Amino acid sequence: MKYFFYKITLLIIFSTCFGCKKDNTNKIKSHISSSENWKALFNGKNLDDWIVKINGYKLHDNHLNTFRVENGILKVSYDQYENFTDEFGHLFYKTPFTNYRLKLHYRFIGEQVLGGESWARKNSGIMIHSQAPETMLLNQGFPLSLEVQLLGIQYFIF
Repeated sequence: MKYFFYKITLLIIFSTCFGCKKDNTNKIKSHISSSENWKALFNGKNLDDWIVKINGYKLHDNHLNTFRVENGILKVSYDQYENFTDEFGHLFYKTPFTNYRLKLHYRFIGEQVLGGESWARKNSGIMIHSQAPETMLLNQGFPLSLEVQLLGIQYFIF
């Protein structure tokens, strides 16, 4: 039965791809190759223009300095938490975007917070096409969104 759903999913994906117009593909390629004006969303100094929402806390409450700027880097850290109890945090840019490309540098540093979920070890993401932070509930762990998943690789030496 599960293979049936896989086949249906593949069928939908392929039928969508084959239904694409060639004109749209050419427009996308020419747009990508053209010179672009990038808009910097992070100023390297502070969290101005960003909105913090942490599960269990009101909007704009940056509980225990979870989101911060250090040495020009926007950092997410749970190092001031004694124990993590589902305080999943999200940082939203003040202006919503509908047609964009995102470019960033990302890295994982530090250790897993005590009490952190085992599946969340070196696990983060970028929520795109997200609900507005003002519409999130106080105890809503994650916004309704699509997530670009970021996973850190761990090396084991035996």
